[in-house]
Formats: sequence, C-alpha cells, structure tokens
Amino acid sequence: MEEVVFPVSTALPERLSAEAEQAIANMHKSMAALGAAVSAVEVPVSPQMARGVQATENAWREIEAEFGMLTGAEVAELLGSRSSSPTGYATDKRRAGKLIGVRRRNAFHYPAFQFDRTEGTVLPVIPELLMVARKYGKTQEGLAQWLCAPTGQLDGDRPVDHLHQASLVLEAAENHYGVEW
Repeated sequence: MEEVVFPVSTALPERLSAEAEQAIANMHKSMAALGAAVSAVEVPVSPQMARGVQATENAWREIEAEFGMLTGAEVAELLGSRSSSPTGYATDKRRAGKLIGVRRRNAFHYPAFQFDRTEGTVLPVIPELLMVARKYGKTQEGLAQWLCAPTGQLDGDRPVDHLHQASLVLEAAENHYGVEW
C-alpha cells in the first residue's frame, strides 16, 4: 500500500489578520469571564449546564442582533407615553401582561419584534400570547425565545415571522405549550 503524504506548510504568516487577532482576543476574554463565573459557584458545574447557559446567551444575542432590544424609555417613546417615568410606563405594561419584557444585564429590555414601529403600537397578538404563556406557567423569556425559534407547529417556520397572523400563532402556542407527554 502506498503511503499518502499531505503537504504541510510550516510557514506562519508574519502577522495575523485583524479578524484572527480579534477572535483570539475574544477567546481569551471569554475564557477569563467564564473561568471567573464558574469558580464563583460553590458546586461543580457540568459541561452540559455550561453549554446550556451559553446556548441561551447566544440565542439572546441573535434576537438582539436581528430585532433589537428596547429599553423602557425607548418603549415609552415609541408608544407615545407622556408618563413622567418612561421606564415605569414600560414596567407597568409588562406587569399588566401587555408587553414581553426580558431581564438582560440587570434591567428589563423589550424585544422590538413585538412592536409595529410605523403605528407606534404593540402588536395585538402579544397580550394574547402572554395570556397563553401565563396559562401554562411559562415565562416571558421562554415565550420570547419560542417565538424566535423554528417550530414544527408552523412547519419549521418561526412564530415571530407570522405575528400578523394572530390566530395561526396563537394556535401554534396553544399546541406547543398545551401538549402533555
């Protein structure tokens, strides 16, 4: 049998690309931050748990990158509030089940997909979806992530892409959350 030899380049570039340097810097920052976080926990953290936490964080970052996350003040401005406390306005709407609010970086933020920016309103389906989530004991965070993930209930589409089809999304939510195994 003939030996197969793969050419190996021993020459390294004199300088890494800016993207490669940034990736290495990000890797070192991530390792330092994760190391500090894991060492602060007094019980062992399984690799599966660490992976789950990172997957959740990545999902939030994807939602933020695609749709944006608004502060309470931005929500108040978008919805035309004249309240003396803009963040209080958004908080009241969230607590009343009228807005999806998620805790990020020690504050509540509001996924921008739930707003009709041209009309300055909350999409009518949002309070109804919040009622479905509440009925099944689900969190607003869980609802927001479900809305942005492909689901078999919509043949692999994401519910967020159908928010103007309220009955379709509500039925998908009921079928998703109401299933008992």
